[in-house]
Amino acid sequence: MPDAHDAEAVLLPAAASSSSGRRDPRPAALRPVAPRLATTLVFAAHGFGYGSWVSNIPALKAALGLSDGALGLALLAVAVGAIAAMPLSGRLAGRIGSHRLTVISGCMMALAVALIPLAGTPSLFALSLVLLGATAGVMDVSMNTHATLVERGWGAAIMSSFHAAFSLGGLVGAAVSGLLLGAGWPASANLPLAGALLALAVLLAAPFLGGRMGEAPGEGGHGFALPSRAVLGLGAIGILALVAEGAVGDWSALYLAAEAGASAGAATAGFAGFSLTMTAGRLGGDWLVRRWGGVRVLRGGAALAALGFALLIAVPVVPVAVASFALVGLGLANIFPVLFSAAGRLGGVSPGMGVAMVATLGYGGLLGGPPLLGFVAQLSGLRVAMVVLLLAALAIAAAAGVLRRDR
Repeated sequence: MPDAHDAEAVLLPAAASSSSGRRDPRPAALRPVAPRLATTLVFAAHGFGYGSWVSNIPALKAALGLSDGALGLALLAVAVGAIAAMPLSGRLAGRIGSHRLTVISGCMMALAVALIPLAGTPSLFALSLVLLGATAGVMDVSMNTHATLVERGWGAAIMSSFHAAFSLGGLVGAAVSGLLLGAGWPASANLPLAGALLALAVLLAAPFLGGRMGEAPGEGGHGFALPSRAVLGLGAIGILALVAEGAVGDWSALYLAAEAGASAGAATAGFAGFSLTMTAGRLGGDWLVRRWGGVRVLRGGAALAALGFALLIAVPVVPVAVASFALVGLGLANIFPVLFSAAGRLGGVSPGMGVAMVATLGYGGLLGGPPLLGFVAQLSGLRVAMVVLLLAALAIAAAAGVLRRDR
């Protein structure tokens, strides 16, 4: 069992150091402004690619004639690719620099997004999702690793602002895909466009990421180090959070279409609302962490997400469902920023290794999440499947409460 005190000790320092109200003594000119802006653009580009992909899931499902259960298995391929690649990401970030790995993986993710519509069979579709998961997973670890270094150089908590950019990118990606789908554009047209825009944004950011930002060559260490108790504590929360967050992306459009009778274009409103409120929550997330601390932010956010899932299950009509997904987005907004920021401060490992370990454990939630939800939906409908997500949100709140009591 992970030691709750160890996990909380990692969560508390940033909040404790910034809650005193003291201003960073360094002149603003010494802060890494260009790297912060460039890293923000990279997070937004990643979110744009993800939002574009998830908004096209119903169209791809229909084109391939997949059942809910078959789609759940296909979506499992995303997690398989991510988990296979993530353990190597921390080591690679240490060897070549997280800034270089971010650019390389971002361009590869753009190619993976563009290639998805070319899969004409369920098997090829699953293989394309393995590639998507691997490239997106490496980009996720590398950009979050670089973000922890930029945050360290900034001298104050700014991780939530990066994740706000990711959510904003997801909102824009979902909105653009919804408009294109509503206008009759097939996935084979709008996903290659999304991939091209993702690659363009990453390449534009590349010259300004700021190099290693204090990341010593070779500090990635061993790629297969065993996680500590603190890593396991953070990872356990990450698993539950990613089950809930990933399921909204994978199933929100399908839920609105199947349970609420939404059209193809309107079905994207659920993920758009989720991304909008997640963006808003993350814009204020740094202030919340400084004011209340990481544990309280985790517990309160999880409780709010649970309320959203409960409302979604109880009232499956389009306006209420969209509002419910928005409530879930607000609740989950700052869970991963808190976890990744804490992972970058773990003692005994480099920022890259800490983020890679927690991210790999978190993405492990996708190994069970998609097929479980798919099978439950196949047997009992998507409304019953949403109960799994409600339980995950309640478990996050309970886990954060244990950390608080064991302080």
